Amino acid sequence: MLDRELHVLLRKGFYYSNRAILQQILALGLFPGQPKILEFLLEKDGAMAKEIGEGCVIDKSTIANLLVRMERQNLVYRKGHPSDKRASHIYLTEQGRALAKQVKAICIDVDTKAFRGIPPDEQQQFLHTLRLLITNLEEESE
Repeated sequence: MLDRELHVLLRKGFYYSNRAILQQILALGLFPGQPKILEFLLEKDGAMAKEIGEGCVIDKSTIANLLVRMERQNLVYRKGHPSDKRASHIYLTEQGRALAKQVKAICIDVDTKAFRGIPPDEQQQFLHTLRLLITNLEEESE
C-alpha cells in the first residue's frame, strides 16, 4: 500500500502542514517562499544569500528574486560584506522582524496541532529519525 511508503507519507505530511501554514500566512500579505526566509533570518539575522538559500532549500535565482521583492516590501535590507564587495549580509527590518515572529507563531501552532496526542518523548524521537532521514537523502543527492 502507498501509505506505507516513506516518499508518499513525506509528501502528504508536507502538503497538509504547508496548506495549514499558507492559509494563515497569506493573510499577512506574504508571497510563497518569503515566510521561510523570514523564519530563517529570525534565527540567523545577517546571513548571506547563499546561506539563506541552503537553509531554506531555495535555488540561487529564486532566492535572489525573493530577496529583491522583500527589500522592496521593506522586510529585509542588505549590508555590504566588509572584505567581499560582491557579497552582502541580509538583515530583517523592524517590519520584517514583526512578520517573522508572526510566521514563527503560526508554524509552531501547526506543529503543535500535528503532534496532538503524541507524547513528548515520541515527538523528539520522530524528529531525530526525520533528521537522520534527511541527512541520508542529502548525502545521496550530492
